[in-house]
Amino acid sequence: MRRTLPKTLFGQLVLGTIVAQTLLLGLFIWYTVVSQKQIAEVRTRQRIGQQLDRLASACAKQWAKGDMASLHDVLELSRIAPTIEVARLTDLSGKTMAVSESGRDQGLDAYELDVLKDATHQQIFSIRNGQLEAVTPVAMGGKTVALLWLEPNHAVSLNTLNAVVRVSLTYGGFALLANLLPIFLIVRSVTKPLRRLKRATQQVMQQNPGLPAGFPLPVTTRNEAGDLTASFNTMVRELEEQRRGLLETLALLDSMLGNAPIGFAFFDPGLNYVRLNQFLADMYEVPIGQQLGRRVSELFPGAMAEELEACLAKVFATGQAMRNVELSGEMRHAPNVRRSWLMHFYPVRTEQETIRWVGVIVVEITERLQAEETLRRTEKLAATGRLAASIAHEINNPLEAVTNLLYLLRTHSAIDETALSYVSMAQAELGRVSEITQQMLRFYRQSTLPRMTDVGQVLESVLDLYQSRIVAAHVTVAKKFSGSPGVFGLSGEMRQVFANLIGNALDAMPGGGQLVLRARRGSGRRSDGVWSEGVRVSVTDNGSGMSRETMARVFEAFFTTKQATGTGLGLWVSEEIIRKHSGSVRVRSRTGMPSGTCFSVFFPDAGLKVDQLEVADATVSAG
Repeated sequence: MRRTLPKTLFGQLVLGTIVAQTLLLGLFIWYTVVSQKQIAEVRTRQRIGQQLDRLASACAKQWAKGDMASLHDVLELSRIAPTIEVARLTDLSGKTMAVSESGRDQGLDAYELDVLKDATHQQIFSIRNGQLEAVTPVAMGGKTVALLWLEPNHAVSLNTLNAVVRVSLTYGGFALLANLLPIFLIVRSVTKPLRRLKRATQQVMQQNPGLPAGFPLPVTTRNEAGDLTASFNTMVRELEEQRRGLLETLALLDSMLGNAPIGFAFFDPGLNYVRLNQFLADMYEVPIGQQLGRRVSELFPGAMAEELEACLAKVFATGQAMRNVELSGEMRHAPNVRRSWLMHFYPVRTEQETIRWVGVIVVEITERLQAEETLRRTEKLAATGRLAASIAHEINNPLEAVTNLLYLLRTHSAIDETALSYVSMAQAELGRVSEITQQMLRFYRQSTLPRMTDVGQVLESVLDLYQSRIVAAHVTVAKKFSGSPGVFGLSGEMRQVFANLIGNALDAMPGGGQLVLRARRGSGRRSDGVWSEGVRVSVTDNGSGMSRETMARVFEAFFTTKQATGTGLGLWVSEEIIRKHSGSVRVRSRTGMPSGTCFSVFFPDAGLKVDQLEVADATVSAG
């Protein structure tokens, strides 16, 4: 039913007016017809009664004369009146004695025969379809001699009712037109501004910036539609001012979020990113588009994602903020780089006091932690320096005493050649111990000047020191020295580098294995990135190997995988020595089957200058 109704105000008013006018006109015609029928029936009864009296008197006169032929003429003349249809004269038994022309062949019907029994006085009765008929006795000398029947012309009454209906319908039609004309005029003055209001409202709903087209809307009427248009103009002006203020506020917030030196992120109840600023995206090194709508676990692997999601779920559940939460982990695109963040979680509530989002403020503290770790290492190094100074001071006198004793032993006349060689080797190693002690005291200062050093001889001397460990561990050594290449540098520090590398290789092969030592002339990258000619030395083992995490930190100070037996300083010191000689070091390792590690050290020609060493020694001495 609602689908068939007009949607416009004009159509609804027209349809409503037509329906109301039709119902009102129908009620009016019904009431008029009913009342007119009642009035017509009363008048018809009065008229029939008068006509019966006149006709009965005329028939009585003709009956008294005995002129029965004139009775027919009298009845026929009665039809001159348009209200009489049939006039009939019968005897008391109902036999027709005279009748008007129109009813000549008609006899009394059942209704009339029923009335015949009591026709002693004038009667008006209803017959077929409510039609009226009348009968009255014709008296002669006070005695009823005949009966006069009269049927009125019912078409006269119907014509009157039809005329009334036609007049009512005509009046109703004109009244409907008279009502529709002002409706059309009034509705047009109302609907035109309403249509303008509708178009303007749609433009406002579309959130287009600025005022709607044609604003302010013209006020063309002084009725309620005009008042509504004026109110709409005021409302739109206020909405535009509020929208402008809101856009300015949002612009300020977006600028603050986008340019703040900290990260902002918002999560929905499903723990998905719904918004974040560019600073946080740059911090994560993941574009914003690749983070929106994704869960935390898709960006952070393992325990980091579990801890972060647990904090978000707790804030959603309790509605309480969490501050100063420190989390550390790795990004999926950089699995070997561990980073740390300081996060603050807080709920974002709507007007219904329900938690819509959880906001997170993120500050990366990786560099700060690294600086703190560096400070701690520096403190450890300072403590190590003080300890080294103490040790050097304490063992300096015993070393001098042992040196003097070895000198006396070497000059003893009873010593043979074999013992003399051992004494010479002991003096050399004791000198190296003395040099190492001085290095611990002065860190990098070398007590001797650099010179051309045979790498092969240095490697052989280190192998002699570790010979007992090599035999005990069942390690085979493969020496591949081509041409005994020489390096201009500090032989003692080079011996320390190779001793650290070979010692670590032996530690990686406790159950036996193969150690390969190579030394050859070649080209490589200096510590400053420039390619140069020089000597490359590699120490290779087939031991247990190192993981990626260990390889990333293998040259860090105090980092060790040997638990209580390691200090974490061997490779760190070795790298510093290699860099002092302008060299470079590379490490390759693998675990599983097969496994092993290879350290490749490159010493460029003339990597260490005499003047550089003197300047360095002078700086250390002045310190």
